[in-house]
Amino acid sequence: MNKKIGLKEAISIGIGGMVGGGIFAVLGLAVSLTKGETPIAFLFASILALITSYSYVKLS
Repeated sequence: MNKKIGLKEAISIGIGGMVGGGIFAVLGLAVSLTKGETPIAFLFASILALITSYSYVKLS
């Protein structure tokens, strides 16, 4: 294989690493702050993220 990593691939690897690491870092903090109600906290956060992404879709 003679393929090299281009700009698009390097950006994808960087974003994947940041998101993956962020999930593991936030998960421990969320469990300690919500004391067992972490699924509800993530559900609430996902609803807020969906509302925000819908706003960005309408703006674009």
